[in-house]
Amino acid sequence: MKRFLTPILAVSALFAAETAPKPNPLVTHTELSYVQTQGNTDTTAFSLDFNGKKSWGAHSLKLHADALYGTENSQENKNRLFGELNYDWQFARHLALNYVAGYKDDKFSGFAYQFYTGPGAKVIVLDEKPYALEFQGNVLYSIDQGMNKYYDINGTEVPYPYPNGTAGLTKVDGTYNDYWGYMLKGAFSWIIVEGFKFIEEASYRSGFDNDQNYFVASKTALESKINSTFSMGISYKVDYTNLPPAGNERTDTTFMTSLIIDY
Repeated sequence: MKRFLTPILAVSALFAAETAPKPNPLVTHTELSYVQTQGNTDTTAFSLDFNGKKSWGAHSLKLHADALYGTENSQENKNRLFGELNYDWQFARHLALNYVAGYKDDKFSGFAYQFYTGPGAKVIVLDEKPYALEFQGNVLYSIDQGMNKYYDINGTEVPYPYPNGTAGLTKVDGTYNDYWGYMLKGAFSWIIVEGFKFIEEASYRSGFDNDQNYFVASKTALESKINSTFSMGISYKVDYTNLPPAGNERTDTTFMTSLIIDY
């Protein structure tokens, strides 16, 4: 857990370091959730959803980091890290040029890692309260590296986290796939009443050479303000892979309640 939380917390601290009022202020949004149960089953789950934005003139840099880690009876059952960095040059009120780089490491997805990067553009349709709506499109170079798979003598897969180790198992190397493709994204928010917000975000990523190789991610959330710094939120996330590695499910969903810190 420390392996992937340490860099995220370090970046969060770096974003939080600049707090003095400025014409183009630093804005951060952090969602934290922690669950622990004991009794018939011992479970722990921790999630972090961080967004930071720093602007200077017409330029801005945004970082989104999403981490999820959990165990059940001391056995790891969740281990996901996602990070995406966006640079925007907003040369007109409703238009911006963009460059994006993203990385995902999910031990239970069948992929050792996924990476994508490339230029694009953004259209800011609405940017005045109570609504905000924007769309983004990018041309991407992507890499999908499959995890190594392990099988017992009967040919049955022994999935991660390999509770009894991998000794004596047959190893099949993960498939490496790099390709050119694209990503389409949309983000909408609505302040329903003062202090109560609805958020919807979605992305679609695919390759030019195989339109069946695509990934869909979405987040639907409600946030309720406690004060100027703290909020409570509920969110539902969907992560869909149309062509997952053999033995892995297409859809992952996460429902969580969070303490939200805005500073």
